[in-house]
Amino acid sequence: MKQLGITRFDDLLAHMDALADAGRKAGVDGEAVQFVSLIRQRLVRIHSYLRDLPPEDLGQEPIPSKTVTSTDDFMDKFGDIAEAARGAGLSTTITHYLHTARLRLRFTLRGSGGRRIVSRDEKSGAAELHGPDGLESVEVVDSSAYGVGVLSDHSVPEDTIVYLTTHEEGRTRRYDCLVVYCEPHRFKFHLGLEIFAIRQ
Repeated sequence: MKQLGITRFDDLLAHMDALADAGRKAGVDGEAVQFVSLIRQRLVRIHSYLRDLPPEDLGQEPIPSKTVTSTDDFMDKFGDIAEAARGAGLSTTITHYLHTARLRLRFTLRGSGGRRIVSRDEKSGAAELHGPDGLESVEVVDSSAYGVGVLSDHSVPEDTIVYLTTHEEGRTRRYDCLVVYCEPHRFKFHLGLEIFAIRQ
């Protein structure tokens, strides 16, 4: 396992910034560079939430030098960063999110298309969404191990952290999520929620 000198969350951000910069300079697939930049942004949101910090960017460590030769090399180096983070003692929520992002990046660029690495179950049900405007009842329209789609009466900005409470088969579960999209749907809003932690 490559350590890459990652021992803190700030180190992880610095390596991701260096990779994105190297990817742009090397002319790798723009979607890959944009994806890594987006994951970095979302990791900051999750980290701030876990540490009960304001949702702001963190102090920047010096950016290490990286070189990239191709899009495949770019994806491999992102994988190296994800593996190094796992061995650095960072939060398991952060490292699991990175691991899932690594799978999504490769699947998106080299798979059969789309961003879903597992199929979604299109079953409906009621749940409670705890968001910036308080608690509201929502309808679950699809779900998977990594995300949930719900219909809400209110729009919620992308990258907002919310949590969803479901009651299934006598069990209550809470899912900590990032809003990854919010689209009008008839007289409601279809929210795409990316799960990053499950609490039972």
